[in-house]
Amino acid sequence: MDIDPIGEVMASIAACGAAGLFGIALAERFVPVLPSYGLLVAVGIAAAEGAWSLPAALLASITGSLLGCIICYWLAKALGEARSRALLYRGGRLFGLSAGRIERWTASLCDNQARFAIAAQLVPTVRLLAPWLAGLLRVKAARFVTASACGVALWNSIFIGLGVATSTVLDVANASVLALIVLLLLVFSEGVFVVIWTHWRPAVSEGTRINDQ
Repeated sequence: MDIDPIGEVMASIAACGAAGLFGIALAERFVPVLPSYGLLVAVGIAAAEGAWSLPAALLASITGSLLGCIICYWLAKALGEARSRALLYRGGRLFGLSAGRIERWTASLCDNQARFAIAAQLVPTVRLLAPWLAGLLRVKAARFVTASACGVALWNSIFIGLGVATSTVLDVANASVLALIVLLLLVFSEGVFVVIWTHWRPAVSEGTRINDQ
């Protein structure tokens, strides 16, 4: 008998319909038990197997995640700067992030609010802390919601679509195995990107220095 914990979890969520998917997307903002991309890949796999239609999966997951963003944003505004900053640092430590790094993100958000709000929703861990940063800095609500909606929609669509595509292409019935395959591919791709980036940046910096001389 195959062991398929992700498949069992998705079946339980699917039993509640789109409301179950909305709820898990909302809860992930506050209790990130699984990496969001792993959860979304599993949602895509379940959609391919008929648990939800693809439009319903996208709509429920995007609205749930966006509502979580908005709640975090307003909580940060309501708590005030001192308590929000302390909570932000405490949350950052749980993910291995230093106060210095969080301060650099804060500076980036100050410099370009809309662009940062969109980009932050496309980076693991950062996407969970970005709404708190926006609330702390009292970014305009309309600008924050619009930018976050774009980022959340893109993030969810990529990984749900990836789950659907993987389930369609690979003849594997076990959702946990499929999700693991996708996650391994993502980790590999991220490693390749980091290697390219670390080699490219020094070359660009050296070229800039030569041109300046």
